[in-house]
Amino acid sequence: MNYFGSRPIKKLVKQFDLTHSIQHDVAFGWGRKASFYKAQQYALKQQVPCVCLEDGFIRSLGLGKHGYPPLSIVFDRSGIYFDCTHSSDLENLILQSENETLNRRAASAIQSIINHKITKYNQRFNPIPDSDLFERSKGEHILLVDQTLGDQSIRFSGANADTFKTMLAHAHHDHPQATIWIKTHPDVIAGKAQGHFSSADFQHPYVKVMTIQVNPLELLQHFSEVYVVSSHMGFEALLLGKKVHCFGMPWYAGWGITEDRYAPQHLVQQRRTVQRSLMHLFACAYFQYSRYISPVTHKVCELDDILKILITNIQFQQSLPTQLVAYKFSPWKKKFISDYLAFPNTELSFKKYAKPKKDTHVLAWGKQAYQLKQAGYKKVITVEDGFIRSVGLGANLIRPCSLVFDDMGIYYDATCPSRIENLLNHIQLLTVDQEKRIDRILSELKRLEISKYNVGEDQLLERPVNNKKVILVVGQVEDDMSIQLGGVDIKTNLQLLKQVRSDHPDAYIIYKPHPDVETGLRVGKIDNKMMLLYANQIERTVSIQRLFNIVDELHTISSLSGFEALVRGLKVYCYGLPFYAGWGLTIDRHVCERRNNRIDLKQLTYVTLIEYPNYNLAQTTEMDVPLVNPEDVIHYIDEHRSKVRTHSNVFRNLFAKTLRCLRFWKK
Repeated sequence: MNYFGSRPIKKLVKQFDLTHSIQHDVAFGWGRKASFYKAQQYALKQQVPCVCLEDGFIRSLGLGKHGYPPLSIVFDRSGIYFDCTHSSDLENLILQSENETLNRRAASAIQSIINHKITKYNQRFNPIPDSDLFERSKGEHILLVDQTLGDQSIRFSGANADTFKTMLAHAHHDHPQATIWIKTHPDVIAGKAQGHFSSADFQHPYVKVMTIQVNPLELLQHFSEVYVVSSHMGFEALLLGKKVHCFGMPWYAGWGITEDRYAPQHLVQQRRTVQRSLMHLFACAYFQYSRYISPVTHKVCELDDILKILITNIQFQQSLPTQLVAYKFSPWKKKFISDYLAFPNTELSFKKYAKPKKDTHVLAWGKQAYQLKQAGYKKVITVEDGFIRSVGLGANLIRPCSLVFDDMGIYYDATCPSRIENLLNHIQLLTVDQEKRIDRILSELKRLEISKYNVGEDQLLERPVNNKKVILVVGQVEDDMSIQLGGVDIKTNLQLLKQVRSDHPDAYIIYKPHPDVETGLRVGKIDNKMMLLYANQIERTVSIQRLFNIVDELHTISSLSGFEALVRGLKVYCYGLPFYAGWGLTIDRHVCERRNNRIDLKQLTYVTLIEYPNYNLAQTTEMDVPLVNPEDVIHYIDEHRSKVRTHSNVFRNLFAKTLRCLRFWKK
């Protein structure tokens, strides 16, 4: 294999597994840059194939020039899609007969792209200024798309710089009373390139200029017709059902779905001899011509996989402030917090000692966030561990695979509203697709016996040989905020154990202390003799998932294990007000008046595992994709927990204990 150009072509060829079907020497080049022509000359001289690479149509979260690696590329043996002077692999794919199965897949993917406004680069965009202006203004609104001076696709579409002036003149002629909006290229806006129009062109009373960087799909929704030379925005306009006028011959022109009367059709009329549907063009370009790489597995994947992960990242990115100050995060937390928030156009800074200004958006961990709110801070986002966290305890400095970022409260604080409470109060009936997704997740959690920390011995247990009801009582960390803010009248493990025995004198009670308490890292230990006064059996080391298999009920103050037990069909008694209590699914000692919705288990789990938390895996940082989906974390935990051995964590556990001792001594 031979690689030409300054781009990391060799790395991309390996990443995207492009040599899999190649049995001979090949020359690789990029686009129509000098590297391609060098590759072409080498290929002619050595009589070997020349392959052209380019970015795919859905490329990344951020811009390539800002260092974001591609999640998709195209791989062309006969040309390249934007060069209409020769045939390309994409053109040859389009010439093939339409496939109904692929077209149905295309329709579904297009709907996802439209719903979530997914485009080539998916950084946070500026909102359209005064977007209702389009609705208030009378008459037509026509969009004309400018490109950067020297853009390769212009020349190779049979157009030139003068074509843009011609396009503007025709737009005026075709729509004399319409407002014509000229969309300038982001590089022109940034001052890094020139466009094709001068200030004189903007003086026309019916011409307006869009000079800020907005989402192309959001912008296109406001126009009935779109004029392009060779911009890919023309194809995105087609996805939205707009009429598109082409003045060059981009890859999607000449197939009967664009208005091509002003385009140089003679360049392709001998090749593009058939009419094809929009679905077919999409399927050929996005499914067959493009290759994708998963930021999770670093292996070749399908477009659907990329869409799912982009949707997750886009949604969270849009919800974040543009600037965040992270307050009093320890060094080991700083690293993973940065990974979770590594979005383009999101600025994260850290402060350890000086308090942030009160008008800033502040990110703080549990207790620190609570103290800031008590001090009058209004823009606090509370960070805490999520519900499918890791293989190992947080107290042992194990990196979390899941975090929650709550801008209203926090899930364990029943004294005030939280984001999860708000979501549960307003959740609608799940769609068919949402139900299928949560069913798959729950099925995997049960099958693989995955919990929050995934610790404990994986041994089989037998149910006690008696006819008594078997109750599992779960201990917690007594000085934890979830007890202080989620507990009501019962706030210690001993109080809980006494109450359960009092209420159920004939039951067989199994008590499981909290793992952090057992390791001596946290507060809440009960003397053994005292435990055995109220419990029939103590289980310290076995995994809680195994205990679920032999008990009838779980009793807790506010432990997440209550939610995990609900998922597995157990009856759950709550002595405090955890986030999953008060919705009609648990037996509750107390009432929370704010929780006025009645939901089913699927709705609870959909919000708890999909909508509320965020997931991250360390390996995605290389691809500059901060977030993954719960399915990815479940697979990761299943794959990695068998590799985790106690002896490999001895130093980490010792270090964590030392840190806690130092903190206690400082107090």
